[in-house]
Amino acid sequence: MAETVGVEKGVTLHQLRTFRAVAEQLSFSAAAHELSISQPSVSYQVKELEAVLGLPLIDRLGKRVRLTEAGEVLYEYARRTLTLLDEATLVMEQMRGIERGTLRVGASTTVGIYVIPLALGAYKKLHPNLALSLEIGARETLQERVKRGVLDLAVLSLPIADPDLESTSFMDDELVMVVPAGHPLAGRSNLTLRDFTGESFLMREPGSGTRIAVQMASRAAGVSLQVGMELGSNGAIKHAVEAGLGVAVLSSHAIELERRGGGLVVVDIEGFPILRPWSIVHLRRRQLPSAVGQFIEFLRDRRWEA
Repeated sequence: MAETVGVEKGVTLHQLRTFRAVAEQLSFSAAAHELSISQPSVSYQVKELEAVLGLPLIDRLGKRVRLTEAGEVLYEYARRTLTLLDEATLVMEQMRGIERGTLRVGASTTVGIYVIPLALGAYKKLHPNLALSLEIGARETLQERVKRGVLDLAVLSLPIADPDLESTSFMDDELVMVVPAGHPLAGRSNLTLRDFTGESFLMREPGSGTRIAVQMASRAAGVSLQVGMELGSNGAIKHAVEAGLGVAVLSSHAIELERRGGGLVVVDIEGFPILRPWSIVHLRRRQLPSAVGQFIEFLRDRRWEA
């Protein structure tokens, strides 16, 4: 009976893509998030595939899943098949041209909020029929999504050491020390990090690029900084500094409006600004899709800043 069902219905590409996502994530909910479909739809597609093939592919262990022997074998075939299909799609896109292509961009928080939208907006004006998307997230997550082909490229802070990924230099981020207006150190010159000993530093969560850069600078200066509060966004940190809850190191791109308005003051401090390179990261391949390759050149040329 299973053979008959298999012959009549066949294996679909949608089933294979869904199964590949589950096999890589080992989670139905994570696969659903990656594919932007509901979790019941993911479960249904996998069950249909199992019915077509007449073999169990996944052992369901509560919230955890594990591939069966048949699942392990099918995953390798599915991965190779879908990779070939993606390559064929790439060739077709090259023949069709950039105007009807797609571009899926990822970016870490600061560059994703304050820089990349400007570039995407300018690029969209040049190519109005190009479908664009932007995903902002943690650098490790974005690297994995680029590797799996969910994103075409991502703009991240260095270092990028994955051999499957290639990074292209983009621009430097300038990290500056900011204090609220009226702070005793505002307006003073020739300050050092030691002058901020005892100050309450407002920081992003552990693992953020800005926090890592600040920690490296403090270690180099032999100074221990006091973390007074952890906040989940640059916006929250800016408001907290303006409210007098502490001082912070932020990207110059993130504070332009507050600096003009006088709510935040950039202090003159030795070793600042800290230059943090941003790079464009994509899969290491011989030929990039037209939309991706041209967007990388567009970013590097900085034409969007004009």
